[in-house]
Amino acid sequence: MKKFLKLSLTFCLAFVAAVIAKEQFECGKRTCSQMNSCEEARFHLTQCGVKSLDRDKDGIPCESICGGGKKKK
Repeated sequence: MKKFLKLSLTFCLAFVAAVIAKEQFECGKRTCSQMNSCEEARFHLTQCGVKSLDRDKDGIPCESICGGGKKKK
């Protein structure tokens, strides 16, 4: 029963976080220079499908804002 409650609570918190993120940002911005935060850039990449925010296709949008950089070999 405890596992079920923990799982339910985790799901509810994740859902609430997603709803808050959707209310916080709206699709429409297209470039990294228009983003105010890494969270906003991630939203536009994942929720709005603005693939141009991830030029090197490593899953990190707007490296100038979100960090990242080239991986060492």
